[in-house]
Amino acid sequence: MEITLQQHIEILEAGNRIAYQICVVLAAIVGGWFIRQDSKQWTLSEAQRLTLFTIAFIGAMAGAAIPAHFAGGFVEELTLLTPITPKTVMGGIVFSFLLVAAYKIAVGNHYDTSDAFARGAISMMAIGRIACIFQHCCYGKVSDWGMDFGDGLQRIPVQYIEAIALFAILAFIQFCHVKNLFPGRRLFLVFLCYGSLRFVMEFLREPIADQYLGLGFYQWIALTIALIGLFQLYKRRPQQRFQGVRI
Repeated sequence: MEITLQQHIEILEAGNRIAYQICVVLAAIVGGWFIRQDSKQWTLSEAQRLTLFTIAFIGAMAGAAIPAHFAGGFVEELTLLTPITPKTVMGGIVFSFLLVAAYKIAVGNHYDTSDAFARGAISMMAIGRIACIFQHCCYGKVSDWGMDFGDGLQRIPVQYIEAIALFAILAFIQFCHVKNLFPGRRLFLVFLCYGSLRFVMEFLREPIADQYLGLGFYQWIALTIALIGLFQLYKRRPQQRFQGVRI
C-alpha cells in the first residue's frame, strides 16, 4: 500500500508540535553541554574554540536542511507546500564534519578535536528521536503490528526502536569516555554505529523520498556516514602515525 501526500500530512498534523519543539531545544542544550564540557581539554585559544563551534554549527544547520531539496518524493513536495523545510540529522552530521575538516585544512590546524563532539552528537540524536515520536514524523511502514500515528493504520514504530538503539549507543560512548577507550576515534564510532543503524531502519520506514539503485535517498546518506566512520577508524588505528589534518 503506497502512502499518499495527504496521509503523510495527516500523520504529521496528528503529532504534538509543542512537545516536539521542547525535545529539540532539550537536545540542543544537552548536546551543547556535553560538547562544551569535553572541549575543555583542548589546548586551543578561546577564539579558536569559538570559531570551531561556529563552523560546526553552521555546517549542522545547513546540512540538516539542504538534502530536502534533492530528496524527491514527499520531502521535496513539502518544501514547496510549506515554509518549513524538512530536516535530517544525517545531513547535519556530514556537512558539519566536512566543513570543519575543510576549515582545518585551510588554516593548517592539525589539532584533533573529534572526541569532544562524540557524546554531544549522539545525545542530540537520541533526544531528537524522542521529538520524532511526539511529532509522528519518521514513521514506519504499514504492518500487522505496530501503532497508529494518525492515519488509522498500524505502522512499525521505527521512532521508538531507533530511540532505544540511540540511547544504547550513547551509553556505549559514555562508557568509552569514562574509561578513555578509543581516544581520537569516539566520534567515528558514533558515525559507524549511527550510519549502520539508520541504514537498516530505513528498510522499515515508510519511503517518502526517491530511490536510487534500489536504495532510498536517506539510505545513501546513512551509508556515507557509516563509511566515513569506518574509514576514519581505520586511518586512526593505534599503530598508525597519521600526520594529516584531524577534526
